Order: sequence, then C-alpha cells, then structure tokens
Amino acid sequence: MSTSGSLNGQRSRTIASELESFLSDIQREHGLSSNTITSYRCDLRTAAAAMTKPIETIAISDIKVFLESRHEQPGTTNRRIASLGRFFRWAVAKGYALHNPVDQVGARHHAEHRPQPIASETERRALDAAIASATQPYRLIFTLLREIGVRTDEVLNLNLGDVILEPGREVLLVHDSKSGTKRMVVLTPDAMPRSLRGLRSWVRDMDESLPADTPLFRSSRGNRASYDTLHRRWVLVCKHARLVDIVDGREVPRYTLHHLRHTAAAELIAFYPEQVVRRILGHRDPRSTRRYAEIVRATPPNPAKTLTPPRREQQAS
Repeated sequence: MSTSGSLNGQRSRTIASELESFLSDIQREHGLSSNTITSYRCDLRTAAAAMTKPIETIAISDIKVFLESRHEQPGTTNRRIASLGRFFRWAVAKGYALHNPVDQVGARHHAEHRPQPIASETERRALDAAIASATQPYRLIFTLLREIGVRTDEVLNLNLGDVILEPGREVLLVHDSKSGTKRMVVLTPDAMPRSLRGLRSWVRDMDESLPADTPLFRSSRGNRASYDTLHRRWVLVCKHARLVDIVDGREVPRYTLHHLRHTAAAELIAFYPEQVVRRILGHRDPRSTRRYAEIVRATPPNPAKTLTPPRREQQAS
C-alpha cells in the first residue's frame, strides 16, 4: 500500500470521486432503471458529503456514525445501507478497498414492511392470462417473477450458465441483489411448472455454442434486457389484463412488478415450509418470510379473495 493511502498507489479515491464510475459500471452490467440509478446517486452523494476520507480508510464506525446522524426512518436507513453496501462491494472488486465496512451493519436495521400480494383470484388469473400472451423474452421473465418470486434485478442478471436443467436437478443460480452472493433456487414441477417449461424451451432455442456468461435475456439489440424496457412491457400486460387505474388523467398499472414477488411468496408459503420459501426468496431475516405465512393465515375464506397454493400440473412429456 502506498503512503498516499490509496490501494492502487496512484491517488486517494473517495466515494465522491468514484461515484459516477460506480454508477456507470452497474448500469452497464446489470441494466438498472434510471430511477434506481438516481436513487443510488442521491444516497451516495449524501454519504460522500459526510465521509470524505479515502475509501480504504472508511471503517464500520464511520458508517454507523453517518447513519445515526441522519435520524431517518428505518426504510430510508435500509436504503442507504443497501446503496453503500453495493458501492463498497464494487470498490473491493476494483481493488480500491480491502473489505466492505457495511457488511456488519446491514442486518442491524429492519423496517417493518407488510407484504402486499394480489389477493383477488380474478385479478391473478387476469394477469396470468395477460402474461401468457406477452411476447418473448418478457413472457418468460414475467413468469419467473410471478411463479418463483425472485427479484426483478435477479432475473435480468441471469446468465445462460445460471440455468441448470438436468433431470432431477433443475435449479437457477441466482445472484442475490441484496447480499451480492449467489443462491440456488430449486425448480419444482409441482409449484413452478410454467417456469420450468418456459426455461427448457428458451434454453433449447439458444445457441449451444454461446459462453456461460451470455445474458439469458437480451434485447433486440443483443444487450442485456433492461428494467426500463421491462417496465414498459409490464404496463402493456396490465392494460391487457384491464388492471389499470386513472390517476391525474393518465393510466397507471394497479400493481407493480414487486407485487408479483409478494404474490408468489404468499402462494409458495402455502405450499412449502417457511425455511424452503426463505431460501427461494433470498430472505436473510426469517421474519420477512414469516410475514407471508401470517398473511395467508389471516386471509378470510372468500373465493374471490383467497390465496391458494399453485395447482399441480403435469409436465409435458
């Protein structure tokens, strides 16, 4: 390490000096939406103003002091933790820091978020029909979100090598967008039949000579499918399902993409033990998974408002 305090021996790097490089890299590599990039920029600019020392000298105590000085709501604090955590993971990968100081503070802040699954069976069926009529690759992307409950960024970040479809060993290797690690999601024909069939067909139609790091879902230009394009397609799906509301004179989807994750989780928790659903969803805190079980138990037995387990479907021979 150089006497200047920089790991690469050239210059002292700070959050402020590396902010735009970080945003450029994650947007290019992961196809994040402009809203997500703006959120990262705002959080990191705030942190940069409070922590001006070189990146490699920022310690856990600095992160804690910064967060506690803000006196913000838990949800806002969690968002800043996530933004800083992703920035420091990038900095470590670049060689600008030896470790991620956020690792030991992220789990200490919990915001209570009540899950919001789509309760109406009629609306769920309307969405399923609209998703089934969408064009590829968006039909399969929406199916994975709807049936497995993985996060949107996690689906868009899938590569060809992350899909394993050996008989009896069908799994997705999902890059967890919150922890930065990979987790294995087992695909089962009883709870995830449409996802399995869709993935088999999609991978079969891809060029077998493509490298494992080829994006699983690409745009018409050959780039990794982006969140912005996915959101536009989602608006069309909601319109097709007649699930839009008029707000200030314009059409707004009644549900967001994240509602698909909540809905899938509520269905899976009625189908599998909590610990299995926790692994599928990538929850670090078991309380996050338990909330879905509480939602299902509290749901009244109204046929139009009942969350039921996915129907078992036979695999096509």
